[in-house]
Amino acid sequence: MFFAGRKHDVNVRGAFLHMLADAGVSAAVIVAGLTVWLTGLAWIDPAISVAIVGLILWSSWGLLRESLDLALDAAPRGIDVAAVRAHLRSWPGVAAVHDLHVWAMSANAAALTAHIVRPEGSDDAFLTNLRESIKARFGIGHVTLQVEREKPEDCVECD
Repeated sequence: MFFAGRKHDVNVRGAFLHMLADAGVSAAVIVAGLTVWLTGLAWIDPAISVAIVGLILWSSWGLLRESLDLALDAAPRGIDVAAVRAHLRSWPGVAAVHDLHVWAMSANAAALTAHIVRPEGSDDAFLTNLRESIKARFGIGHVTLQVEREKPEDCVECD
């Protein structure tokens, strides 16, 4: 169960790494104990312990980074925010895009908010089609768009 879901969910990946580390540590302890018992070389025990610590640190580094990204509301690694902005700007009638924010709501769901400047206004079909295109192209399922008729004076992102 953990092996299959480890690529798409940070929680499942954490459980998978924990179980893998437990199994690895148990195997290493048995091998170290047998080696010390058979050879009498006592330094093998602390050497194996240091190797286990190094392996745990190495294997958990990516998980720690991804967890921090979730906690800090960073854009998910697989989503190029510049490409999202370019996609939004490419739609007919869109004059500018500002206040674009993309973040992970959970390990499996991303969200987007943006202000779209469209001088001719908007309709439900435009917003529905734009939301569906963002979901299809970038995998962002929670999209909130605000349409404005004029560029705000304080918008540094607008042309």
